Amino acid sequence: MASLGKDGSGGEHNPLPPTSGELAPLSGIVLAPPRLPDGRPHPLAVQVTTFDVDAPEFATPVKDLGLPSMNAKSNSAGPATNGVGTQRGAGMGDGPGDGSGWGTGTLPYARVATQVACLRCPDPMYSDEARKAKVQGQVMMRVLVGADGRVKDIQVTRGIGLGLDENAVRAVRDWQFSPAKDAARRPMASWITIETMFRLF
Repeated sequence: MASLGKDGSGGEHNPLPPTSGELAPLSGIVLAPPRLPDGRPHPLAVQVTTFDVDAPEFATPVKDLGLPSMNAKSNSAGPATNGVGTQRGAGMGDGPGDGSGWGTGTLPYARVATQVACLRCPDPMYSDEARKAKVQGQVMMRVLVGADGRVKDIQVTRGIGLGLDENAVRAVRDWQFSPAKDAARRPMASWITIETMFRLF
């Protein structure tokens, strides 16, 4: 990913120069905007962020999205195609490259176009210790799925012990995913939440 600022590009076919404002903040989670079945805009607002695996999950909201280098509040995303800027590309800024974000043809600035999907996800094994103790429950994990669809990192956020946490991590590490994609259909790394259920029958 290119750096923030003038390394990005974008726009919305608007002849007015891009509006003055702040760049989208970095966030470890990028949300796709909710969509109604008939295509109408959803009343629930989704904060615009730029994905960065090393950034915190929750970013400080930006009141006025735009380019710091501009002088006027034009409410325009610029004359190019996607994002906010003056050149072709899908980001924020006036330089070449996609820079700080991704765009679609219908939004002045857009987020992830498709989410991670699991292709092969076998259930984790019960541990003998947990089975003897008749322990049931749910292990919750934050999982980083790389652009190649492979698991890069796993963080257990809620465990139940007795070897089940370790079995859940071991199983998920071998899962195969279809990675998230940006609006240009390029694979990208993305953090997801996975819950594995352990239930005795």
